[in-house]
Amino acid sequence: MEVLKVELLKPVAGVECVRSYTVRDLYRVCITSSGEYIVSDVVAEVMGEDQLVKILRRYAAGGERQKLDPRVEHVLDRSVNGYGVLEALLLDENVVDVFAISGIPVSIVHKEFGRLKTNIVLSDEQLSEIILRASSLSGKSVSERRPIPSFMEPKFQSRFSVVYKSDINARRYIALDIRRQPLNPWSVFKLVDLGTFSLEEAAFLWLMVKYRVPIMVIGELFTGKTTTINAILSMIPPDSRVFTIEDAPELVVPSRYWIRTITREDVDNPQDRISVFSLLKIAVRMSVDYIIVGEVRGEEARDWAQAILLGHGGLTSFHAPTVEAALLRLRSPPIEVPEQALKYLNVFIKMEPLPIEAGVGLRRVTRLYVHDDGKIQLVYTYNPAKNEIERVFDPFNLNFIARIAKGYGLRVEDLREELKAMVEVLGESMVELLKRYGDTSSIPYSIVPQTLYSKLEERGFKARL
Repeated sequence: MEVLKVELLKPVAGVECVRSYTVRDLYRVCITSSGEYIVSDVVAEVMGEDQLVKILRRYAAGGERQKLDPRVEHVLDRSVNGYGVLEALLLDENVVDVFAISGIPVSIVHKEFGRLKTNIVLSDEQLSEIILRASSLSGKSVSERRPIPSFMEPKFQSRFSVVYKSDINARRYIALDIRRQPLNPWSVFKLVDLGTFSLEEAAFLWLMVKYRVPIMVIGELFTGKTTTINAILSMIPPDSRVFTIEDAPELVVPSRYWIRTITREDVDNPQDRISVFSLLKIAVRMSVDYIIVGEVRGEEARDWAQAILLGHGGLTSFHAPTVEAALLRLRSPPIEVPEQALKYLNVFIKMEPLPIEAGVGLRRVTRLYVHDDGKIQLVYTYNPAKNEIERVFDPFNLNFIARIAKGYGLRVEDLREELKAMVEVLGESMVELLKRYGDTSSIPYSIVPQTLYSKLEERGFKARL
């Protein structure tokens, strides 16, 4: 076993699952009431470790590969060419973040259950081998001289951030954080299904996206900001020209005219670095409809806000506990967004975690605010007594709606009628797609915009402005 370096994830007996599922018929996942993510190889249910070693040794001695059980072949591939047992987590589309420190259980962030501890523990040797293999595939180097690299690896298109064993951590451990890119992001239908948005709130955001009103999603770490942005992007008009800027590739745009860019900061030569500023300069020179920044943290927020003044639609996330705190940071040094640009930052979504059961899971909940003429107005909020999102203020009484209508040669009443149509389209489409695909997670993200705008046109509203 030591020669082959093959590890089998064995089933754990005596655990009670609040949810269980399989991943590609290769792994079985059990999530417990105590906040654990227990994963095992499906093949381990029918085969012991000794038997697996015998099979792999026979293969290594010249056995025909096509005769291998696909589940056994996967164990071999992950051990020889992949990332070992860590692939169990990377193949699970529910896992959005993996955090590993040698010698202690690997921690993950699950889409539905939040932060969980796994039954996987990696040694220094195992974690080092994974990091060196990923860095080699990415054309990057990791060593004591270069102990804190961050890079995109090609196999799972994920961001690896490393703290390697060196003098900077007294050579005590190796740490690795992996930010996953979703293969089929949750569309607006999944967030409605979860109760994150009501149908009316989702329709209001659709109206804002269509008319290129900038939206800023705020919240703390791991509150679902990126998930929410992807869901909103599923409502952009078909064939929109979209320019995205990210540190790590997490956003997905369902448009053929999508320009995806990723910053390049972790390089030795400063002349080779490509920052958010650099990419924003390119974005504003191009005739794109939307400029999306995965997250703005500092002065780039000013450039993004000023790009909105040129007529681009915009969407980004911002780390802030409240809308008031976000606006204060945006006004203050070093960001200092001009008041003229700040005036056009109208829609803010506040993401908050809400426990589902005692200690288990998180449900992403929003409050939606409108920033209008220097005032902050709460429009939609979560009512815990009813367990639903409620509208607490009529947004069509706000001045910025009148400004949108005037800019497109419409009346406020025209926009109100379109919102009603959007509510109907979202509800009708959700019912039809659920019948076809079984659940909202399985609805192909790429088909959502065409589905929505085709039905909207049938009701007499143009898809393209």
